[in-house]
Amino acid sequence: MQFFKLFIFLLAALQITICNAQDYKFIPEGQHLLSNEEVKTMQIMVTPDVLLFSEQGKILPKSQMELMANPSYSPLFYADKKGKLKSIVFKKTSTISTQIEKNPEAYFEVGEKALDFIVSDMQGNTTKLSDLKGKVVVLNFWFTKCAPCVMEMPSLNTVVETFKEKPVVFIAITFNTKQLIEQFLETHKFDYKIAPNANDVITMYGVQSYPTSIVINQKGEIVLKELGYRTNIESVLTQSIKSLLD
Repeated sequence: MQFFKLFIFLLAALQITICNAQDYKFIPEGQHLLSNEEVKTMQIMVTPDVLLFSEQGKILPKSQMELMANPSYSPLFYADKKGKLKSIVFKKTSTISTQIEKNPEAYFEVGEKALDFIVSDMQGNTTKLSDLKGKVVVLNFWFTKCAPCVMEMPSLNTVVETFKEKPVVFIAITFNTKQLIEQFLETHKFDYKIAPNANDVITMYGVQSYPTSIVINQKGEIVLKELGYRTNIESVLTQSIKSLLD
């Protein structure tokens, strides 16, 4: 029991090792646990052959992919020797202390001013956040190999369409290069104004979780922060934006 508690703590702290991964005896031989850095930098695609497991080893139906958006679970990704995703274990996190569960990235004070920045979009046009006062601004932090980021794009595009006639500006912030994004957009649709090479903005906002969405009101104040993939991101953003426009 003592070892089990230690293992949960290490998972929560994202200090996961291959040694820990072997505790799940039901994981097929030849698969290894992807580190947090690997998950951030590779394309995580859930194909039909990917197995979903509970932490007890029970195979879950594909409908349980909705657990990706459940804060009570932490998905652990396992790949084969070629780096292809093969299994996902949904680890229950409710036993982790509240202090560990609370992500400091999600914290903001009521009335907190959004930090000002200047970015250039794919066409080279510059946008300064402080010049957008009087409008609602929605930021999305993402990158091309972030599978959850890609999964939520259709929902984000719907939000853009909903408010296309309203004073709302949607900006997608990424560290990817313009060239890489152009290649990405050949096969994916993303209707936000995309700002490539925006490492300074990412650092300024302390973003480490992807995707991250931030809604800023007409006064330049942060009113919403959403970290990680969630299936209802469309309704969450829509409700927040509408409350500011009413």
